[in-house]
Amino acid sequence: MFSRDLLVTRKRKPYITPVYIHPEEPELAAQIIDIYKEGKTKTEIDEQTALLETHRTFRVVRGLSELMRRRTTFEADYAVEPKAVREYLYGKGYVTTTKQRHVVVTEAAQHFDVSAKDIEASFWADREEYQKVTSVAAVSPSELVKYYNLSLTQTLLFDALSLEFTTSGNYQEIFRIIKYLGLMYELNANETVTVEVTGPASLFRKTKKYGTSLAKLLPKILKAPSWKLKARVETTVAGEPRIYIFELSDTKQEFFPDIPTATESFDSAVEENFLKRFQAVRKDWTITREPTVLKAGPSAMIPDFSLERRGKKCYIEIVGFWTPEYLKKKTEKVKTLQKEIILCVNKELQCTKKDFQKKGVDIIFYDKTVPLKPILERVRKIESEQLAEEKEKLSETKIVLEEDITSLEDIAEKYSVGIESVKRILEEDETGAVIGNKFIKNSILEEIQQKIESLENMQLETVKRILDQYNLDEIVLERIGYRVEWKTLDVESALVKKIR
Repeated sequence: MFSRDLLVTRKRKPYITPVYIHPEEPELAAQIIDIYKEGKTKTEIDEQTALLETHRTFRVVRGLSELMRRRTTFEADYAVEPKAVREYLYGKGYVTTTKQRHVVVTEAAQHFDVSAKDIEASFWADREEYQKVTSVAAVSPSELVKYYNLSLTQTLLFDALSLEFTTSGNYQEIFRIIKYLGLMYELNANETVTVEVTGPASLFRKTKKYGTSLAKLLPKILKAPSWKLKARVETTVAGEPRIYIFELSDTKQEFFPDIPTATESFDSAVEENFLKRFQAVRKDWTITREPTVLKAGPSAMIPDFSLERRGKKCYIEIVGFWTPEYLKKKTEKVKTLQKEIILCVNKELQCTKKDFQKKGVDIIFYDKTVPLKPILERVRKIESEQLAEEKEKLSETKIVLEEDITSLEDIAEKYSVGIESVKRILEEDETGAVIGNKFIKNSILEEIQQKIESLENMQLETVKRILDQYNLDEIVLERIGYRVEWKTLDVESALVKKIR
């Protein structure tokens, strides 16, 4: 974040936006970085930086320099304690000529057993402007530009009265810092959850008191895979306060640095264990940790997991940690929740199903580990509902089969349904047959049957050559009245015979 005097914006009523530097135009940043070299004093750096300033760029130059200064370590560099040098020289009284000065400095050098040059360098070495660069944290010009853009945005948010945003992740960190910063929020849950953050006083009147807190919230939002934000910003135009709109989304992600993400960790071994076990048995479902924010009355609830398949979603919350206050808040949130959820509750908690009683809430009590059986039963119930919905959808929309042999997977993708739904519908289609994962028209089955019947050699290897022409395997044989007879495990000895 910068001081307000370094803020560079563009206003076009009713919008305001910072004037960003494109990361692919880092020339000025490269010049600033080159100034910060080991051994230089702060005064030397400031003098060289000032040479880059023009009436149009001075704020940008100073902003980039400020960011570099934060990455730089300065230390006083002297041969003799500066205070001791000053006390010694002042004790010699006034000097009125260069010759007298030289004599006094020489005496000081002899007194401290150093060179006259060391005495000169040590005299004011402890003052800030004479401290020297000892190390600089490396940064590329484009990265420095990105941090400049981030700081510029945060500075603009100093004067924000409210901040509204949506994100696709990082909810735990976002709401953790909202709580830590003492900000209030409101949730609007439609297709996506929108969070509006304000300070308490903003509910009654305009205030800048919480602008700094909103600025601190920004990096957490930018860590999400996708995000969009809108802020109401108070600024001055012709000496009068005006409220402008600032909007930003992940379409500008390239302008900002990659915010470091903490290593993923689980709140408990129970959660980690459940995730691994579910993934092992149901790979066709996607399980996601902390997937979204759910509206629970005036509060937000971030479920531990979501299970999702083709748009059907189920939320899971594992209640294992316990304090009276935590349990009370959890039960209150569940009762006001506007989504269906599976609640997995530790048996050791002093609560019953009645504590969480609400339509759409399934309660599963567990001991040490969350049982998969009731979860899978719930999943199968969702699958049955989905299958019925997709069958109805396909019944109303006639499946067009242009090819003689069509993959069920291709049909499912085309109509945005599951393979099982396609299979159920096509099993009723009399123009062909579902065999394995394909629908084969009767004309092709008859064609294959005729070619096999004309063979003199009925070895499986010979029959497979015909099937290979259609990219089919021997599973088709049973459908057209043949079976494979295995005399040994050797494929060359296998014969294809007609089913009597």
